[in-house]
This record gives sequence, C-alpha cells and structure tokens, in this order.
Amino acid sequence: MDTKRFLAILLICPLLATMIMAQDANQAEPVMSNAQKSEAIKEFGRSAEVDGIKLNFILLNNKTIAALFSEKNQYAMRARANVATTFFVQGAPSTDVYFNAKFVVEQEGKEFAGEIINMKNFHAGNVFRGTQLEGLIQLGEKIDVTRPFVIKGVRDGSVEFKLSPAAIKLLAN
Repeated sequence: MDTKRFLAILLICPLLATMIMAQDANQAEPVMSNAQKSEAIKEFGRSAEVDGIKLNFILLNNKTIAALFSEKNQYAMRARANVATTFFVQGAPSTDVYFNAKFVVEQEGKEFAGEIINMKNFHAGNVFRGTQLEGLIQLGEKIDVTRPFVIKGVRDGSVEFKLSPAAIKLLAN
C-alpha cells in the first residue's frame, strides 16, 4: 500500500506544479506594444531641472515597470513599487555640476523624504557633463498618487505631478 501512495504522490506533484506555474503565467502583465509603453511613460512621467540637471521622473506602477525594465527585473521592481511610492529617475547634465541627490515629495502640506537607490551614478557628488544618471527615489510609504504632489530637490528645482483622468484609469487596469 505504501508503494501505491508513493507512486500516486510522484504522479500528482508534477501535475500540481504545472498547474501552479500556468496560473502564475496567466497573472503576468500582457506584453505591451511600443505605443502602449510610450503612452505609459507620457502619462506617468515628468521632467524638471534639479541641481542644474534636467531629470526625468517616472512614477513606477505595473504599466511603467513593464515599459522600462526587462522581464527579469520586473518582479523586483513591482515588489518595490507595491510597498512604497517609487520613482525611476534618469538624466544627464549639460555642464559639470554637483548633484545633491536628495529629494522630498510634498502632498497636501505633508513632506515625505525620498530614499535614493543608485542604479548608475545616482549619488551625491560631482557629475561631469554627459554622464548618465539613473536611480530610484523611494518614499517610506505609499501616497495617494491620484492627488497632486510635488517632487522637490533639496537645493533647487521641483516638478508637479497631477495625473490625468487617463493616467488614473491606467492605474485601475
């Protein structure tokens, strides 16, 4: 009798594993066209001059993560963005500057300090003309991104986010 149970378990385990993997595959985000990627970046992205560098700020969510990151990095980025409001930031200075690498998000009079996560030269220090900067700004919590907020550099520069109805609709899908 023990041999029959053992054989039954050996047959059932691979079947269950296959079913679970199929369910996970069905829950993955569908592949986005280039037009859909561009639309997501447009709806959730803003640009501003901060510390003398024109930076692009993109609010991370399932749509923008699918547009920006390779498939192997998407799960980690989604996990990060689901825990706290997170922005992907990139830019390159047109002259040599000192980059402060400190940001605050303000919403309805409340300030949220941003933690800097360096991906490529995204740290405080001298930055030479043309050097590509990439990194993340992650808040300590989720904010209500459907309400207007401002990202501010500590020294100078800011950018306002006020999501359009189309962007809010994309968040729901």
